[in-house]
Amino acid sequence: MSYQILSAQTVIDYLTTLPAMQALFSDFAALTVEEIGDGNVNFVYRIKDNNSGQSVILKQAVPYLRCVGESFPLSRHRMNIEIMALETAKKYSPAHVPNIYYSSTEQSVVIMQDLADHAILRGQLIQGTVFPNFANHISTYMADTLFGTSDLHMTSEDKKQCVVKFTNTDLCKLSEDFVFTHPFEDNANNNYNPKLPQTAIDKVQKNGAVKVAVSQMRHKFMNNAQALIHGDLHTGSIMTNQTETYVIDPEFAFYGPMGFDVGAVIGNLYIAYFSHAYLSHASQDSIDYRAWLLDTIEQIWTQFSDKFTTRWLEHETQSEQLQWQYDNGIDDLKVYINSYLSDLFADTIGFAACKMMRRVLGIAKVADFADITDLDARANIETNIINMATHMVVNRSKFNTIDELNALAKETNTLEKITG
Repeated sequence: MSYQILSAQTVIDYLTTLPAMQALFSDFAALTVEEIGDGNVNFVYRIKDNNSGQSVILKQAVPYLRCVGESFPLSRHRMNIEIMALETAKKYSPAHVPNIYYSSTEQSVVIMQDLADHAILRGQLIQGTVFPNFANHISTYMADTLFGTSDLHMTSEDKKQCVVKFTNTDLCKLSEDFVFTHPFEDNANNNYNPKLPQTAIDKVQKNGAVKVAVSQMRHKFMNNAQALIHGDLHTGSIMTNQTETYVIDPEFAFYGPMGFDVGAVIGNLYIAYFSHAYLSHASQDSIDYRAWLLDTIEQIWTQFSDKFTTRWLEHETQSEQLQWQYDNGIDDLKVYINSYLSDLFADTIGFAACKMMRRVLGIAKVADFADITDLDARANIETNIINMATHMVVNRSKFNTIDELNALAKETNTLEKITG
């Protein structure tokens, strides 16, 4: 069957041809289709059996950026990447990746578990929902997938083959442009809050120290193939409830720097932190929730680094390699692990900062602050984000602990105008 774009009217007919769906659904006449995607990039449908309640999600890539149209071509290869990335992440962290029922590279389609009992994390954070298990879950997912797909765990040969297999030219170019380039120049694609002070914009776009630091992070993104990263691990790519957390939408996956994933999570939580000063009008509930956000950030980094270390030590003690098998070898390995994690922490801070700044100045906004109709209040939030992020990226190697980074967030969260 040659490639064809599915619609709400043709999806069910397509499912009837698939043995995997024949095994899942007994009565195709009872199925209904609902389009649930945001309309930006892909088509996403929920297919539900109204008799049994069984449902699945079907996602299809089209050969262009959907929100723009056919004038912006985009290779369907991104769906091949997403399918492989989901399968790989499921191998290493099965509890935090949805089940895949069917996939087709020819049709650029994946059919997977419907997480109807879960919600997108970003929206839940905006509502002020506390998830006591989130830090444990997301740190486990990142430790599992980042260590498992690195050459700390894989053979050099296998890892190099994976680097080639996961080459994701088109979507990496999008990140290079929209995360590391356009927001840091006076680019026509940027989108500014009209109330954002020019001094805030200039602090990013005309600040030599910031421009050099961001260029260094861009270089790392383009050249540091440490592990298979999700590539877009913000709070809109995570679905959660009180007991479970799932990571979705890895179409930006490629072999890149581990800190890009960890930084994406942490940077988006700092955005939520600053936004909540306005969203809850500095009430006691807001103060408590912002404290929970900072504690979650602290727990994510602490638990991630602990779990990453544990996986590394376990792998080395079970390995047949001789590199650390001598008197005091494991102690020496621990010194190396600490050095490795120190570099990773600096990368995490730098990438988090880039993610924070691009959301304020770039074309792609986030609802945390973009849905705030009081543009002056929004500008104060955006200014605080810029104040923190510029300091982070320039001084990323000077932070020794995550507590120091949280202290910077508290100092910055003043809802005042741009500082020096």
